[in-house]
Amino acid sequence: MRSLVIVILAAALAAVAFLVWPRLEGSPPTLVAPESLRIGSAGAQVDVSWHDTGSGLRSVVAYLEMDTGARPLLRRTLHEASFDGSLLSGAVLPRESESASLRIDPAKMHLPDGEATLVLGARDWSWADALRGNAVEARIPVVIDTAPPRLAVDSGLTYVKRGGAAAVVYRASDDAVRHGVRVADAFFPGVTLRGRRNAAVFAIPIDAPHDAAVRVVAIDEAGNEASMRFDVRIQERTFPEVSIELSQRFLESVSNELAAANGLAGPDPVENFRAVNETLRARSEERIREAIPPASPKHWKGGFEQMHNSRVTSQFAELRDYIFHGRRVSRARHYGFDLASTSHAPITASNDGTVAFAGDNGIYGQLVLIDHGLGITTLYGHLSRIDVAVGEIVRKGQQIGRSGATGLAGGDHLHFAVLAVSTYVDPIEWWDERWVREHIDVRVGDMEPGAR
Repeated sequence: MRSLVIVILAAALAAVAFLVWPRLEGSPPTLVAPESLRIGSAGAQVDVSWHDTGSGLRSVVAYLEMDTGARPLLRRTLHEASFDGSLLSGAVLPRESESASLRIDPAKMHLPDGEATLVLGARDWSWADALRGNAVEARIPVVIDTAPPRLAVDSGLTYVKRGGAAAVVYRASDDAVRHGVRVADAFFPGVTLRGRRNAAVFAIPIDAPHDAAVRVVAIDEAGNEASMRFDVRIQERTFPEVSIELSQRFLESVSNELAAANGLAGPDPVENFRAVNETLRARSEERIREAIPPASPKHWKGGFEQMHNSRVTSQFAELRDYIFHGRRVSRARHYGFDLASTSHAPITASNDGTVAFAGDNGIYGQLVLIDHGLGITTLYGHLSRIDVAVGEIVRKGQQIGRSGATGLAGGDHLHFAVLAVSTYVDPIEWWDERWVREHIDVRVGDMEPGAR
C-alpha cells in the first residue's frame, strides 16, 4: 500500500511539474526591429515583431521617447482577445508572435527635429519577476530630420530632343546622398566633381509625356527631397513605323532555335517568334539594365566613332511591325542602329571606357556593353566573337570583337545603341563631335572627380 501511495504521489508531482514547468520559464521574449532610424518629412513605416515560444506573449508596447515626453505608438495587452489569459492558466490561446507596422509621421505627430528613442517592450505569461513575467526592452536611436538638402542649378537654357540627351551642372549640399535629374518617371543620377559641383547627363525618353517636368533633385539620408526646375526646351520629333516581312525560313531557323535555347519553344513557329520578340526581349533588356554600373565621372574624349566602313540600315527608335502572310504577329521598338559592313567585320570601341558586360544575352546574341562614365553606355550586339572581358579598360578604336548574326538577327551586322543610364538615346548625337562638345563637354568638361 505504501508503495502505491508513493507511486501516486510521484505521478501527481510529475503532473504538477509538467503543468507548472512552462510557467517557470526563465527566457524573455525576443524582438526584431531596425538597429537605428532616420526619419524625414515623409515619415516612415517601421516594421517590428515580438516572439515568445515558451509561455507565450502577454503584452507588447511601443512608444517614442523624446525630451518633450513619450508618444505612444502601440499597446497590446491581456485586455485584447489575442492576449487573453490568466496568471494561473497562462494564455488562453498561446500567442508566440505579434507584429506591427508603426507609422511615425513628424508632421502629424508634431515632432521636432532632433534625437529620439523608439522603445519596444514585451512580457510573457511566465511566473518570473513576481508573477509579472519575463520582460524584454529595446531602445532604438532615432533621428528626426525634416530639412531637405540645399540645391542650386548652374546651367542655363538647355535644348534637348525627344529621344536625345543633354547635360546639367548643379550644386547639392553635402547631406545629399543621391542627386541627379528626374524626367517624368525616369531618374538620371549625377556625379560629384571638383569645386563642389555636380553634373548629370539626362535624356528625354521617347515615351515621356509632352509636358514632362525636368527637375534637378537631391535626396538626403532621411529621404527628404529638394527639387528645382531649370530652363529646358524639349524639341519634339516623331519616330518612324516600319513593317518587316518574316520568312518561313527565318521562323524555322533563327527564332525557333532561339526559343528552344531559352525555354520558350512550342509547336508553332509564329508563336515561338512572338515569345522571342516579346518575352525574351524583355528579359534581355532587364539583363542589360542590371549590368549597367552606377554613374561615374566622365572618362571619354570627344565624339564617339561609328563602326568603320559601315552603312546604317535602320532608324533610331523605329516601331517595327512583324508581318507573316499579311498578318501582324508581333511588334517592338527597335532602339539604336543596325550597321552593315563585311561579314565578321572588326568591331571597335566607339570611345574610351570599361567593359560592363561581355557574353550572350538573348535577342542580342553575343553582346558587349562599355561604360563611358556619367551614365553613358554603348551596346554592341549580334557579335560572332568577343575579344574583351568584363572590367577591362578599352580605348577608342580598340577591337572588342567581330560582327555576326547571333541572337535575333537575320544576317551579319552590328546592332549599336547608346544608353543614358537605362534610357536609349539617339546615337547620331554621340557620333557628332561638335554636338558632344557643345552639349556635353562645354558644361561637364574634363573635370576630375571630387570626394564628398
